Order: sequence, then structure tokens, then C-alpha cells
Amino acid sequence: MLHKNLVFSGVVLLILTAASCVRSVPEPEAAAGERTNEQIDDRLEKLAESITIYRDAYGVPHIFGPTDASVVFGGAFARAEDEFHYVEQAYIKMLGMAASVSGPDWLDWDIFMRKLEIEKHSKEEYLDAPARIQALCDAFADGMNYFLMTHPEIKPQLITHFEPWHALAGYRLFNVSGVGSATLEQIGEPGVLEPFTAYLSSTMWVIGPEKSASGNPMLFINPHIPLDAPYELSLHSDEGLNISGQMAYGIGILPISGHNGDIGWSITANEPDITDVYRERFIADGSGKYRYGEEILVASAWQETITVKNPVGMEQKQYTFEKTIHGPLFRNADNESMALKIAKLTEGGALEQFYNMSRARNLPAFKRAIASMNVPYNNYMYAGRDGHIFYVYGGAIPKRDPQFDWAQPVDGSDRTTDWGEYFSLNELPQLEDPIVGYLQNANSSPFVTTDDEHPDEEQFPAYMFRAERDTAIARRSRKLLGSDRKISFEDLSQFAFDTYLPTAERGIEKLNIEWNAFIAEFPDERAQFEEPMQVLNAWNRKASADSIASALYIALFHSDSDDPVYPTLNRLKQAMDFLESNYGSWRTEYGAFNRLQRLNPASQTTHNDKIYSLPSPGLPFYMGAVFTFNTTTPENSNISYGNHGHSYVGVVEFGNTIRAHSVMAFGQSRDPNSSHYFDQAQLYVEGKFKPAWFEPNDIRENAASVYHPGERGIEAQQ
Repeated sequence: MLHKNLVFSGVVLLILTAASCVRSVPEPEAAAGERTNEQIDDRLEKLAESITIYRDAYGVPHIFGPTDASVVFGGAFARAEDEFHYVEQAYIKMLGMAASVSGPDWLDWDIFMRKLEIEKHSKEEYLDAPARIQALCDAFADGMNYFLMTHPEIKPQLITHFEPWHALAGYRLFNVSGVGSATLEQIGEPGVLEPFTAYLSSTMWVIGPEKSASGNPMLFINPHIPLDAPYELSLHSDEGLNISGQMAYGIGILPISGHNGDIGWSITANEPDITDVYRERFIADGSGKYRYGEEILVASAWQETITVKNPVGMEQKQYTFEKTIHGPLFRNADNESMALKIAKLTEGGALEQFYNMSRARNLPAFKRAIASMNVPYNNYMYAGRDGHIFYVYGGAIPKRDPQFDWAQPVDGSDRTTDWGEYFSLNELPQLEDPIVGYLQNANSSPFVTTDDEHPDEEQFPAYMFRAERDTAIARRSRKLLGSDRKISFEDLSQFAFDTYLPTAERGIEKLNIEWNAFIAEFPDERAQFEEPMQVLNAWNRKASADSIASALYIALFHSDSDDPVYPTLNRLKQAMDFLESNYGSWRTEYGAFNRLQRLNPASQTTHNDKIYSLPSPGLPFYMGAVFTFNTTTPENSNISYGNHGHSYVGVVEFGNTIRAHSVMAFGQSRDPNSSHYFDQAQLYVEGKFKPAWFEPNDIRENAASVYHPGERGIEAQQ
């Protein structure tokens, strides 16, 4: 089948999606940053009374409360209402406990996470955090625990009591996902992240005032992640935390992309070099001593017990792990001791950075917020009511001695391999208010930000970048945004679901050249290709679900030919044969085999042709269309189902009042019985948006239900 298992390997943000079995464990004794249920009942009931949740017509929660911490409490509660088990799964995996609920396939992952000491670092970060960050962490744990207190019918898989430091453990997803496949190979763990493969193709744009038809800056947010990964909400605090946007993967307590009425931002994954592998020189006497310059140091050791669910029950496995001054130790294929160093893994700080970003009201404040680079990788793109647009290739990138090949393991006994300080914000590739009036990034190099203006590659050390390149979607983005026309909000909304195939123009041109030569040589064979050639030549090169030409060209694109004379025409013949054999006719609409279906987590492990689905015009990321719809095909099926790509799509205009629209592939709730399980899907496949209400009056006027956490959806007073 076309696009079957189109998986682009790499460690990106798809590490939290596998289904899990369930069990419960006793609640541990309270420790630093922890509270028992007995201590929180009365306090949380009073806190809940101060918070109001407005659910709009699409089920999106808008949380209002007196303090920043209170709206985080309400946001955690509302999210738990919509996807508690998904959130719990995320934290189970981040804490290295996945094998206890999902079986031995997750043991390697658990070992890896335990070696990284996610729990230890997160607890220490919580104790050292500023009071305002501790309050947000407390609020997250309180919101999750209050949900469990008020919903006894919900049975946790493993975590019966959430702790404040869990929030900080979740944000270390950014550190873990920054470990590349080459690094894993070097430490002898090439398969540890095999379950976590995905595509790498998010998109973001900003339009400056001089390029905007209205004169207002605009922002396009488009993370390419699993279609069911995003979660949308808005928070409105009397203390000033007012933010609307998307979260993802079950972790986090604040939007990672969105706007606050004055400014907005989006992020796309980049690939800065934020990890290194050190070959440690141990003294061969079993003492754990190793060389570090002129010093002899001793590796630290600790024990971990990992529970693994097997068919016969639970098995306790004991492990001893070690670490050096550079990081946790692994054994490579040659049985050498290799230490892994990951930027900002011990320090953390991602939550504080997102909090400061959320409260920033202009570009200088936004720059101050991201200057810490505590989110260790990602491109950032900014637009604001202040009239500025801004892009930076972000990352916690250490300064290194350029004499070494940092793509390879370095000698841990040589102290000149130690990292220096991190590059400052001003030292990173960036571009502000370009003359062309727009900025774009689609997981592409900072040096192709626009066709005319971009940072100077020669100003940056080669080791700063692990793998940066132009991408097909980045090229299409520059084409859409780089024309002389001014762009309206409606234009931006249309561009967001653009399905133009950049390869089709050249492909069909080559096809016509071969077709003309073929019919001149074999005039009696004209009939077999004449109609499909007419269909392709009349096509506007844009994919649509009801288009026969789209299906024909996409099948041709994925065909191979060894015909030395007529290779493209031969691929057309293969495409026609493929469509005939799988769908009964080459005159098949694209949407017949390119579908959107939501998996029911309770009853489905794979897509099913017998279950309701919708036709989609989206395309795989490598074909260059903005509307990215990566697919997988079940065994014994001829239908491809979307699983990744356009997940949350948002457009924002920063005028006197905010104009914002958004849409997700499925809906706000993971409950198949909810009316918001699949209610955005029709909009999504049609390339349409819903309102993303932000102003308090708009939220109240469009509320479908209003309630305090713990209540059961009191209907809004009309």
C-alpha cells in the first residue's frame, strides 16, 4: 500500500504513545515536595471553588482563577477530565516505570531513563526552584490529585498520587528527545528508542506589519506530531498569566506554543548538538577509578529496582548503575565505558522558561524569557502586537574546543574536552524584522529562513549543528510567503492547509515529454495512456480528497521504474496497475485510500477499514505540501490512515483585539463516548478552522458549560 509505515527515524517528541496495561501501587510516604491525601482535601475544595472552567462549543477548557497557580490547578483538572490515562502514561514513561504496566518491551527504555536519574534531578530542581515555580508544580499535582479524589470511578494505571516534582520530570522530555540516533549508537544503545520513531516536519511562520494586508503581525502554529497528541486550553489569571495554545504528549502544565493577547510564538524541532559521548579511561583493577586529567576519580554507583510485567506476574529486577563526572555510563559494542552528557539534564528549568515566555508582553521581554535556553533545543518564532517578528535557532549549545571531532566520542581523560559555557542568545543564529516581511521554519536550516535574508552560516562553528538542511515544506513556505502580495488573515488560513505538490509540475512536464516521444514511436499504443494523460494535464497540482488526478500522481510518485527510455511513463503504467488491482479502477479518488480515523484506545490497536473514517487531502511530509498527513497502513488493508502531521493548527492576528482560529485532527476528548472525541475532524479534512476564543467576554458568550473543578458541567446560563 502507498506510504506504508513511512517512518523517519530519529529521536523526536513521539515517545509517549504506546498503550499500557494497568495496575496500582501503594502510595509512598511523603517526602520533600509531597503531600498526603489527608492533608489536601479541605484545602483543595476551597481552591476549586475559586476557579471557573468554561467549556466552549468544541469542549476546549478556558480556566479563570485569582492566581497563576490556581489556573494551573484548573488546567490540570480539566485536562485530566479529557485524557487522564494519557497523561498518566506520559509520567509513567518519564519516571522509567513503563515496563511495570506495558511489559518487557519497555525494559530498555526504563533502564535508560533510570540511568538518566530523571526522578533525582526533578526532585532537586523542585527544591531549588523559585517559589513561583514551586507553586505551579504544587498546583499541577493538586489538580491531578483533586481529579482522582472527585472521580473515584477512574482507576489509575500506576500513579495513585501525583507529586509536584512530577511536573518537572515531564519537562525533561525535551532533554531526552534531544538524544540523536548517532549518539545512541555510540553508547551501545541503538535500539533503546526504537518505539519512539516519527517524522520531523513541523512548520511555523510569522508575518510582519509591512507584509500583512491589515498591517497587523500574524503567526502560524503547526507542530507535526502524532495526530492525537495535542491538547488545547487557555488560562486566565488575575495575577497576569493569560495564555492560549497547545500542549502535547501528556506532559507539561503550560502551552508550548500559543499567544497571550500581546505576543505569540511557535516552536519547531531543530538539531543542535546538545549531547556528547565521552570514552572514559578506567583503571583496570575493578575499583571504579578513572582518569580525569591529572586526577584519579571514582565513579558513583547506585542501585535501581525495576518492575517488569510478565505473563506470569510481576518480576523485580535489580540493577547497579554508574556515572562519571560527564554523565551516566553505558557499554558500547566494543565493551568500552562511554559516558553520556546531555545539556541541561540536571539543571532543568524548562517550566520556568515557558512561564516567563507566557508572561512576556513584548519582544525584549520574550528574549529575556528564552535567554536561559533551558528548553535545550527548538527553533523559536515570535510575532507581537509591538510590530516585531523574530526567529532564533534555539538551543542549550555548549562551547567546545574546535580541535576535536564532536560528532565522535571524545577522550574523557582529556580535560580540554570539557564543555565551556553555553552559547548566549545573542550568539545563536537569528533574524529580526527582515525587509521581506516574513519568517519561516519547517525543521529547516536557519540559513534558509527566507530566500533573501538569513543568518550568515560562516559566523557559527560547525559543531553547533548536528544535521540541518532545507526541506520541501520550507521551500514551499518561502514560495507562498515570498511573493510581492500582501497576506491577509484569510490568506494565511488558506496557506495553512495548502496541498500544492511542488514536485508535480516537473514530474508532469517530464511525463509529457516521454508521452509525445512514445506516441510518435508507437502510435497504436496511444489509447492506453490518453485519458490518464488528459486527467493529469488538466489537474491544478493540488491534492484533494475527491481528485482522481491526485491519486494517480501520488501513486506514480511512489512507483519505481527501470525503463531507460520512458521511465516516467512506465511509472504511470505501474500507478494505473496499482490502482486497478487495489481499488478496481485507476479512476480512484485520493480520499478513497487516504483516510482520517481515530483509534479507540479501549478497543483498537490498529486502524480498521470497517470503522468510520473520513477522506483526507493531506500528504506525506516529503512531498512538500504544507498540509502534512503522514500515514500508516494496517496489514491486510489497502487504505492508509493518518497518524502524524497536521495535529494542532493555529493562526493568530495581533490587532487591537486578538483574532485567533485553530483546529485539531480529532477533538478535545479521548473518551469515545464524548461529543468532542471526533467533532473537529470534518473541519480538519476540509481545511477549515474553528474560533479559538480568548477574550473573556467572547469565552463567556460562547460557553457551552460552566463549572468549578469537581462539579459536573453546570450548563451555562444563556
